[in-house]
Amino acid sequence: MKSISTIHSALSHALACTLMCGGLIGSVAADEPSPIAPTTPALSCDNARFVKSITLARVWIPAPPQDVLDLGAALSEHIAAVLQKTGHFNVTLTDPTRTGDLAPAIDAFSRNQTPYFVRISGHNFGITGQTSPWEFLGPSTNPRGGTLDISLANGQTPRTVAKTVLSAQPVDAGTFAPPIDARGPAFAHSLYGQSLHALTTQAAQWIDQSLGCEPLSGQVIALNGAEITINRGVEDGLRASDRVQVLQRSDPLIQLGQTHLPNRYLLQNLGMADIAYLGNHTTRLHLTRRQAVQIGDVIQVGQ
Repeated sequence: MKSISTIHSALSHALACTLMCGGLIGSVAADEPSPIAPTTPALSCDNARFVKSITLARVWIPAPPQDVLDLGAALSEHIAAVLQKTGHFNVTLTDPTRTGDLAPAIDAFSRNQTPYFVRISGHNFGITGQTSPWEFLGPSTNPRGGTLDISLANGQTPRTVAKTVLSAQPVDAGTFAPPIDARGPAFAHSLYGQSLHALTTQAAQWIDQSLGCEPLSGQVIALNGAEITINRGVEDGLRASDRVQVLQRSDPLIQLGQTHLPNRYLLQNLGMADIAYLGNHTTRLHLTRRQAVQIGDVIQVGQ
């Protein structure tokens, strides 16, 4: 029979392991993994040089964890930061959206002139488990993780570009008491915080890969005879040698005082235009022939 001292030694070792492996409430593990670097594989397509303007809706979490505050906002802000760091995107953050249709993408294009809209919802960020028979060790809980459902849409057409579901690597972590701020350094350095950091980095990389080869889109913002001005320039990746396609976009259907969004906007090709003056954020184009171009018409550059 094992001695009492041997049993006591084994239980002490188990308790120490539990505390170091994430069972300690609100603690930071001593031996933390290094954060995953926000690297994105280089794109080989011709359109990769263009800087895309996107609206990113903050992550909507229907059942947010009670012990991690402002989690949806923190996840969104890190995704936006990684996208900005790539140099491929101008990102506008907006409020979370619950709807899964294309209406928010159309609205973002109308208000912000951002052709691309990113909607993200999250779930499974809570913690579950059952009480351990070893009460002095605390509750026995399942590993914590989380899942993001991401949808990319083009608001000017409109159409869905891509969808995916990404999940965090589960880690052994207990509840945080008192509740922890997801935007703070303590959470960022915790095992669970680093797992979600890796998840948002992966989400940003997927967005980059999905939109990186899309054409550059913009709008006509001024008319002056045969010249038109668009809201894209050098900072968006335009070159003096580029030729710009001008498209006329149909309006939404309006019936009986109600706005009905059609399945898609019709885009009529009005022809090509040459660059007359290339600025940082705006460009003047010379129309190759007289077209019925209007302010608000769409332009595209690239394949």
